[in-house]
Amino acid sequence: MSEQQCISKHVKFSEISAILEKLKAAGPTSSSKKDDILRRYFDSFEQFRREYRQKYGDNAKTSIFPILRLLLPAADRERDSYGIRVKTLRDLYIKILGISESSIEARKLSGFDESGTGSNGNSGDFADRIFTLMRGRCPKECDMTVWDVNERLDAMGQHYQNGRRAKTQDELIRMVQGMTQLDQKWLIRIILKNLRMGMSQTKLLGLYHPKAGALFDRLSHLSKVCDAVESGEGLEEIGEPGSGMAVRLFNPVKPMLCQRVDLKLVDGMLKKDEFWLETKMDGERFQIHKEGQVFKYFSRNSYEYSHVFGENPNHPGSTLTPYLSNLLTASVQSMILDGEMMVFDKRELIYRDKSENTDVKAIKADNPELRPCFCAYDVLFLNGKSLIMVPYAERIRLLKTLIKEKVGFVTICHRVKVKNGEHLVELLNHAIDAHQEGVVIKKENSAYSPNERNAGWYKIKPDYIDNMVSDFDLLIIGGFYNSKRQYINTFLVGVMDDRDKENPIFFAATKVGIGLSIDQWKQLNSSLRPHWQDVTARKQGRTTVTEEPPELRWGQTPPDVWVHPTHSIVLQLKGSELVQSTSFATAYTIRFPRITAIRSDKGFCDVTSKDEYDQLCSANTKVAKLAKRHVTVDDLTPGNVDSSNGRKRKKSSPLQRNRSTRLNLNLNHVDETAEELIDNVGSGLDFCVLSTSRGQPPIAELEKMIRRHGGRVVKNPGPKTYLTIAGDRTFLVDRIIDSQVYNVATVDWLQRALGGSEKKDQLLPLRPNDMLAATESLREEMSDHFDRFGDSLTAKISNAEEMRALLKQVTLDDGPLSTQELQEGRREILGKRSGFRIFQGLVGQLYRENLKTDIDLYRAKFRMLKLIREGGQWLAESGSKGTTHVFVTKNESLDEEHLQRWVDGFAKQNRKVDVLNIDWIDCSLREKRTCDEQLYRVL
Repeated sequence: MSEQQCISKHVKFSEISAILEKLKAAGPTSSSKKDDILRRYFDSFEQFRREYRQKYGDNAKTSIFPILRLLLPAADRERDSYGIRVKTLRDLYIKILGISESSIEARKLSGFDESGTGSNGNSGDFADRIFTLMRGRCPKECDMTVWDVNERLDAMGQHYQNGRRAKTQDELIRMVQGMTQLDQKWLIRIILKNLRMGMSQTKLLGLYHPKAGALFDRLSHLSKVCDAVESGEGLEEIGEPGSGMAVRLFNPVKPMLCQRVDLKLVDGMLKKDEFWLETKMDGERFQIHKEGQVFKYFSRNSYEYSHVFGENPNHPGSTLTPYLSNLLTASVQSMILDGEMMVFDKRELIYRDKSENTDVKAIKADNPELRPCFCAYDVLFLNGKSLIMVPYAERIRLLKTLIKEKVGFVTICHRVKVKNGEHLVELLNHAIDAHQEGVVIKKENSAYSPNERNAGWYKIKPDYIDNMVSDFDLLIIGGFYNSKRQYINTFLVGVMDDRDKENPIFFAATKVGIGLSIDQWKQLNSSLRPHWQDVTARKQGRTTVTEEPPELRWGQTPPDVWVHPTHSIVLQLKGSELVQSTSFATAYTIRFPRITAIRSDKGFCDVTSKDEYDQLCSANTKVAKLAKRHVTVDDLTPGNVDSSNGRKRKKSSPLQRNRSTRLNLNLNHVDETAEELIDNVGSGLDFCVLSTSRGQPPIAELEKMIRRHGGRVVKNPGPKTYLTIAGDRTFLVDRIIDSQVYNVATVDWLQRALGGSEKKDQLLPLRPNDMLAATESLREEMSDHFDRFGDSLTAKISNAEEMRALLKQVTLDDGPLSTQELQEGRREILGKRSGFRIFQGLVGQLYRENLKTDIDLYRAKFRMLKLIREGGQWLAESGSKGTTHVFVTKNESLDEEHLQRWVDGFAKQNRKVDVLNIDWIDCSLREKRTCDEQLYRVL
């Protein structure tokens, strides 16, 4: 096969840069626009791929993989690490630019973290800064293809793995010297594996092919995903979550995930299904693949660590395989195990917690104290057969027959079948007494669903249960800016040392950045902004030392700004446990902290004291659990009951107990006011009523409607809110509608659905005309059942009022149809492949400036005559109004800058002008349809 018969050699890297730039320019909220950009590109590439195979034959390399690995650099497992970090890139560009380390330009390249994100006042990222500095210093065109870039990146990875770092840098210098400034910007982001497009890996794969995401979850290699999609092999086996194609040996599977569950829902779950309970291990998720004497180990994110644990029993320096190979039964020829890699303390005969900062992957074979131990809790593959569709109970029964357990080397996760709610409470309390992280319950008949979180596995931890773990009232003493220094997105909080009552000192205990709504964050920022003071720093030898105010101690984690205690605010925090740490001023810090309330009812002296905090750590262990009581059966009962009258007690937050405080921030609580129940059509659904309108019932009456039909009322929308109801467009309503995060319905819908005193059989379905805002998933669902005017595709119109409402949605354009609209209408009526006058409605001009010879001009005119013959128009006069296309002959005499000016000179009077290679006309005639213009676009 010819070297040129590789499709990536015919795709310019600049095309990829242009696509990425369009996606970035679409903005973080324009998901539909980004989707359209990528869909069009993938469709055009597929057409180009078919044409390429027709030209070079089926043996030509036509996979999209070389392109996809550039669009998803973080998912590319085929390429070795480059060893290139931001500092390396900075040094290289200083060398390329030929500037001094002390120059202003060099200083502008400082202050970026290892992902390339700006800090210390920098706007944008490192790639943006390079883009600015390279203006006027780069070639205007890049001749490098996708194949060229991938070859260079592969070479960089190989040089780095072989210890030739200088050659790695030389490859990079040669590559960027031939690139435009835009190409360099996106190359840097590809190298740093942080494209900053605001689009998830799953979403992009889904746009490439609906089943590509599920394939990646099972194969973990982009190249194998592309092979499967392009060949069609195995695609029919991919179905809904929970079903799917068989897993493959030595292809890491995305692990199945546990869903967090409210304990009050568990009793109902136990009555409906059978569950097994497992101890929640605090290690690192790993898979072990075995075939014969070959072992491979893969982490949660599909990175391979076989060189650490041992590729075979005789592998030098192996820490686990030599022992594990002797603990598998003789019947095991091939197998995939799922479980946790734990750190086992050989002296104390216990497992180390992950919070103790012991990396199981860094343990050496000769370590006298620690050893890796694998805790298996599932088997996914055995002796050539995939088991992921086998029910969970069958898989765990089989697992017990495959492994001979040995303490400190390999063990099987302990599990118990849950009998009922009382039995679950007993098991939970055993876990609390043993200072375990929590438990996991798994549905007996659940399949193994890679990368799925809501497929039958649930996790329960003490900090998920109300009033189970100790809360902390901590004072904000500092703040950390977001990457663009626009606002504070993380707070440094501390406890109070009040031994000197007149001059208390506050010690930083942790930093926290989760738990509040966007509005609450903004109001906190607004309240504290006048009181923030910049942290000052001074040079002390080669290090930088920050100066602490007299009343604050923050240890080794200085914030960006600090606030005097008298101007600060108290936060209520919850966490899973306390762990030893040297990062803060206290000896222990809170693991997984989150804000549960803003205690604006408390003064700065009403916070957790340092003595109280230290008492929780008095056992002097590395980890202190925060569970302060046992679980009871009442914790499984939905709602709190007042034993005096049997009525549900209305909950109130600290903020609601004192509304005259300095911040008026409402927490998202549930209003459980009792109402006479009519039916249960709203059972299990949360509603949030934001506003009503004149002539419609007040909010209190609308909330009563919801409760009378079994629904729950929440005061602020959250992740579990089924529907938000709005009448008047208040400021808050506008904010929520613009976010497109929640489904917002009209008050009219609520009155039709739940109004009146009669019993309802079912909840009224939602229609497009009932919605003020809808999430992307609801919009997609509605598009299958309604047209763009909100008219159902299946249900008949029930009354005249509904017909009038639909007609109001229809708008007519009195102006004439454009040529493009005429052409699209013709295609829709006659079909895309109709050969009848395929250029109907197209108005073209010929660009002649680069046609230097008579023969070139003759050939171009002959093609324009073909355009006329098939229904198009040819305007001979330059710049004529109505032009839709300009046709260009690509040759060495073409000056694209002159062409751009020529087109710009008359583009304003035309609706849209596409500048195409004149070869497009011949291609369209051969295909008997208009070819994809993207492949022939010149400008």
